[in-house]
Amino acid sequence: MATTIKDIARKAGVSISTVSLVLNRKGYVADETRDKILSIMEEMNYKPLHSARKLATQKTGNIGYILWEGHFSEVEMFYSQVFLGMEYAARRDDYYILLTTVNDHFDPKEDLPRFLKYKDVDGVALAGRVPLELVKYLDDNNIPFVLIDYEIPGQNYNSVKIDNYNGAFRAVECFVRQGRKKIAFVGGTFFHPSIKERYRGYIDVLSKYNLISRKNPEIYSFCEESETSRAIGEKGIKSLLSSYPDIDAVFCCNDTTALGVISGIQSLKKRIPEDIAVIGFDDIPPSEFSSPKLSTLQVPKLDIGKEAYKLLYERICHPNIMPQTRIIPVELVIRESSKCLK
Repeated sequence: MATTIKDIARKAGVSISTVSLVLNRKGYVADETRDKILSIMEEMNYKPLHSARKLATQKTGNIGYILWEGHFSEVEMFYSQVFLGMEYAARRDDYYILLTTVNDHFDPKEDLPRFLKYKDVDGVALAGRVPLELVKYLDDNNIPFVLIDYEIPGQNYNSVKIDNYNGAFRAVECFVRQGRKKIAFVGGTFFHPSIKERYRGYIDVLSKYNLISRKNPEIYSFCEESETSRAIGEKGIKSLLSSYPDIDAVFCCNDTTALGVISGIQSLKKRIPEDIAVIGFDDIPPSEFSSPKLSTLQVPKLDIGKEAYKLLYERICHPNIMPQTRIIPVELVIRESSKCLK
């Protein structure tokens, strides 16, 4: 027979309400009593049922993690690590993280995730680019949520963002310090604010060192209005080199694109980094095993997930707290694809 809260209270010599306070982390319980109850729970292998928890606290014990289905491609490795970070952090509070995807043509009447339809989550994490209709639905229904690696201009929502601008600035300045002057940018859609910020960092470095044409600041840039991919990277660098064969460095909007850039450069029989240096952004697993190994900005993806959970949990516990934005720093990692100083 499964252990119940009554069994715990009886063995600890306390009331059921005291055990309940410990379970739900509410109210005052003396440290000695709390430790004793927790020890007995572990000894008796007590696992509180989520259904019982919901009745007692009006909380489901679940958090939704929603990802645009277009991210389930090369960049899935990024957001799956963020998910894992959230899951690690949620264990402390005995929360479950429920993963689902939504598509571009999201309609709340037709495409609402089941855990929202049945009110089976206490809050939602939105990872990367998501439909504005979904954000509006959550906002209108007062469902706590946090944006991860994304923002909506003009709106003040809880968000966890990467330090995209400073990371990009550091990477491009690395090229300049090496003596490279014809520095290109290859990327995907500017619809994603992270890419826009990385491009802004790139442009500002070129402006700082007078390496940019005032009449045509985008001369060495290739940006295509579609999701980032290896194909865009290869297509982009081939297009740029056909017009500007003197390009000696490429900053890429992310590692997925950078791996395509490397392939494109190698297909043209140019050497990396001797002829053209390459730096990406994100530090996804294939970056360390490419040939040559890819220099990149290392993003602490697990930390992003942990911070997103903390921010969302705070909002769940304190619904009237003001929205916050937390910025996660990145680190430049130099590998074989770029010979330059940090």
